[in-house]
Amino acid sequence: MDTTALAPMTELEAINDMLSLISESPVASLDEASRVADAQIAMQILRRENRTVQTHGWDWNTEENLTLSPDLDGNIILPKNTIKVDPTDQQLDYVIRGGRLWDRINKTFTIGKKVSVTITFVHQFDELPETARRYISMAAGRKFENRTIGDGNSHQINELDVLKAWAILLQEECDNSESNVLQSNTVRRIAHGRFR
Repeated sequence: MDTTALAPMTELEAINDMLSLISESPVASLDEASRVADAQIAMQILRRENRTVQTHGWDWNTEENLTLSPDLDGNIILPKNTIKVDPTDQQLDYVIRGGRLWDRINKTFTIGKKVSVTITFVHQFDELPETARRYISMAAGRKFENRTIGDGNSHQINELDVLKAWAILLQEECDNSESNVLQSNTVRRIAHGRFR
């Protein structure tokens, strides 16, 4: 029994969905997509949208109370996919700079101690929950159509489709954080970032 249709959307599937919007043939692999002009544009837009959505910080890409340890030089090297970090201790003024934590008060990379942080990561498309994949692919598809056939022409994805996918993603975030949309600071912040 073929269960491919029941699996979560892959990055390749999202790219091929975007290509179908402009009646282009699908590609067989991400490697092929990187060599075909329209597929390359679709992949770039999809990956850009993926990063943009994840910078909001969601339940599924944010870790709280994560302890980071310094290296032998006292520097705290951040994982390469870190996009946001905030010390748990609000007295500390550390920010990301060059892939390390920078102490803004003491003007140094030399932290020299363990630090507890809330950290947000950017993940590959295929590591995201299905609701995030769906929204990202819809938003990217809309942008891809605008870029390739123009904003004033008939589109297969309209703004309402994108907003519906966004609402489903927000609802999942509410469910995961066990709060409703009126009580959740995270959801209010994310919603404000999308609709401003």
